[in-house]
Amino acid sequence: MKGKLTGCIVFIFALIVSLPAQAQTLEERVTTLETQMANVELLSTQLFQLFSALQPDIAAILNELVAQQGEVAALQTAVTGLQTSLTGIQSDVTTLQGNVSTIQSGQTAQNTSISGLQTDTAALTSDVGELQTRFTGVSRTGDTLLLTDMNLQVVSGSGATDAPVNGKGNVIIGYNEDIFAYEGGGLPASDKTGSHNLIVGKGLNYTSFGSIAAGLNNIAGADYTAVTGGNRNKATSNFATVTGGVLNTASGDSSSVSGGLGNTASGSSSSISGGEDNTASALVSSISGGEENIASASRSSILGGQLNTANGIISSISGGRENIATGISSSVGGGRENTASQSFSSVSGGFSNTASGENSSVSGGRSNTSSGNGSQVSGGEGNQASGFASTVGGGFNRASTGSQDWRAGSLFETQ
Repeated sequence: MKGKLTGCIVFIFALIVSLPAQAQTLEERVTTLETQMANVELLSTQLFQLFSALQPDIAAILNELVAQQGEVAALQTAVTGLQTSLTGIQSDVTTLQGNVSTIQSGQTAQNTSISGLQTDTAALTSDVGELQTRFTGVSRTGDTLLLTDMNLQVVSGSGATDAPVNGKGNVIIGYNEDIFAYEGGGLPASDKTGSHNLIVGKGLNYTSFGSIAAGLNNIAGADYTAVTGGNRNKATSNFATVTGGVLNTASGDSSSVSGGLGNTASGSSSSISGGEDNTASALVSSISGGEENIASASRSSILGGQLNTANGIISSISGGRENIATGISSSVGGGRENTASQSFSSVSGGFSNTASGENSSVSGGRSNTSSGNGSQVSGGEGNQASGFASTVGGGFNRASTGSQDWRAGSLFETQ
């Protein structure tokens, strides 16, 4: 079709060129015009034929154009879809770029963490080596942990054994239960605030440092105390100790109770070995046993018996019941209700005898009195030696009143 159009155009161009610029005569001009008209008609015919021949091609072109317009529309739709997809892809790319940045940041953090872990690993390796060195000599066989060639030391972290306590640095063997609140009281609330103590048992209180608390419901309540056994015992003053028994109290500095029931050593350096409800309340006073005895003067002592009282300095009672030694260095050996009330006086035994003179003595008997300095009554009943260095050897109601006087006789003699 393109060839036919090209030929037609060339023919028309040649026709125009062949026309003369100007006819010489009218007739010639008419002839020329007629010739030209004929040529035009011929040309029109040829053009008509040409266009008739071209109509199928034009229709085909139009149809092809319509088809191509559909394809163009489809392509435009596809392009629109592709643009939408491209927008989504661009969004995904942006998201992926953000994810990549996040991953890169995470990787940087991981690298930092890895570096930190490597540092920590090196430190742990060093620590493990140090621990292995430290635990050289520590071994376990079955249920036994053995420490060889070393000491075991536990500290509170306060800097010194006697620093303010914080409840730490104790060696505790057991479950460290609270003290039991017995009916009727007698024990304080649980208090485990001490440091640097050895704790062995149940229901133990420890409030200071350097102490040993063992047994059941016992209290180590001062510096360097020890309660090593028994039940409901208390050591509440510095350096005090209770070895055992029940309800015993060592409340004087350096005092001690070895055992028994309800005994109290409240004087400094006082001691009670045993017995029940005995009290040693003065400096270096002591009671060895018995019941309800009281040693209330400095360095006084009671060996035993019941309800005896030694309240003279360095006085002593060996036994008996309800005896009293009130003089300095006075003594009662035994018996009942005897009294040695002056310095260095003594009653060896008997009942209701009194040695009330300095250096006086009653050896025995009943209701005898030695009231003169250096006087003595050896025995009998109701006798009195009131003179200086006087003596009554025995008998009944005899009296020696003069200085260095002496009386003796049978039980029924009066002279």
